[in-house]
Amino acid sequence: MKNKHVYWPVFGTLLALSLVSCGAQQNAEKVVLPDLYGLSVRQAKLQVGASFLFEEIQTPTTELIEGRILSYGDGLKAGDMVSKGTRVPVQVSQRSKEATANDDSIIAYHNIIAKETGPDSINGEMLSAAGEYGCDLGIPFRLPDNRMMLLYGDTFSGDNMSGMWFSNYMAITSDTTFYDGITFDSVVTQDNGMLKPFAQGAHQSGSEDDLTKEVTKIPTGGISVNGNAYIFYMSIRYWGVGGSWLVTYNQALKAADNTYQTWEPVESLRWNESEFRFGGQIYPYQDPNDQEHIYFITIPGGRNDGAVMMRVATSSFENRSEYEYLVGPNQWEKGDTGMSKLNANPYYIIDPAASELSMTWSEYLQQYVIITLRGSSISMLLSPTITGPYRESHAICSSTEYPGLYGGFVHSAFMDSEGQRMYLQLSRWTPIYNTFLMEVVLTDR
Repeated sequence: MKNKHVYWPVFGTLLALSLVSCGAQQNAEKVVLPDLYGLSVRQAKLQVGASFLFEEIQTPTTELIEGRILSYGDGLKAGDMVSKGTRVPVQVSQRSKEATANDDSIIAYHNIIAKETGPDSINGEMLSAAGEYGCDLGIPFRLPDNRMMLLYGDTFSGDNMSGMWFSNYMAITSDTTFYDGITFDSVVTQDNGMLKPFAQGAHQSGSEDDLTKEVTKIPTGGISVNGNAYIFYMSIRYWGVGGSWLVTYNQALKAADNTYQTWEPVESLRWNESEFRFGGQIYPYQDPNDQEHIYFITIPGGRNDGAVMMRVATSSFENRSEYEYLVGPNQWEKGDTGMSKLNANPYYIIDPAASELSMTWSEYLQQYVIITLRGSSISMLLSPTITGPYRESHAICSSTEYPGLYGGFVHSAFMDSEGQRMYLQLSRWTPIYNTFLMEVVLTDR
């Protein structure tokens, strides 16, 4: 009996404490988990304040750039309630294990995300059915209906550039989520289901001096202006040694309708090599900071010269006599006079050498960005003004990593994470002739 008098009070005390504890837990203040997807850890912590603590779970992925919130862990989701002050698991994106760090003040890392073309690519089934085995380029531009068109160059139905030879083809996409690659809606095809070039080259044996010969027709850019879609292409008459080719003229085409089956030459928009040697490769660009003009970066054939610039009022797009040529810093000269001055005394916005150009405006950097091949590296050139000069250069990747590397096409639509990530469509001529999508992630500001 003596022992009972000792233990019963102790048991009663423990029971009372347990009940108090349960009551405290039941009465603890609850908070709702907010939607943190896509925020940086710093942004997310500022948003939740003292509501709860993070238990970070590093998760390699390309879905978001490094350091962004993917989701909650342990089955939790936005809208759930937890006790205030508790530790909540969150999955935080980490760069893919295949990503390569850049030793650069602006570029953090780069990574090939997907093979875009070829039989084993993310679009392989569609492309194989249409006769594509290998191709290059993939220059993006926005169509009037807001979808994207991608312009590909010389395309072959067989391995090692064999089989049917299409000088070019067009793919159309409404995809806006690029972290897993760009998926095509369709490609423009002939009645037999094979690829339909916007203009087929003659595929003749070329000559340096014979302007009547044509090897192929290759796109150099595209743009939609005043509700119409346009493609610019170069007519190549001769392939020289690596990185060298001769262009007889550059021609603009206009889509006949929204099926993009038929493209008609805009007779006024043709630049012959004999009159404008920089008019071989013409890349058009709509500056979001200047809606009154369309700008063009232009270079001769090959990869050995520098880039110059011309522009035209948007309302006069098809009138070549209204085109202005940048002949000096902030000096525009109209018409044939400006073209002649630029021929005689080039004002380079990019010093030699430049090739396969594309351009965009970066809100993140507050600078204009031109992507080009410099030496053996795909590089990003920067300028605070559209007219340059573009002398600040940052190497993104090189042919040491990716043999046969060239191209590198960007577009304002090819960005996410408030512009901190851009996507490039790259070409390789070896060991396999096809295109790839790369993510380029900039450093935190």
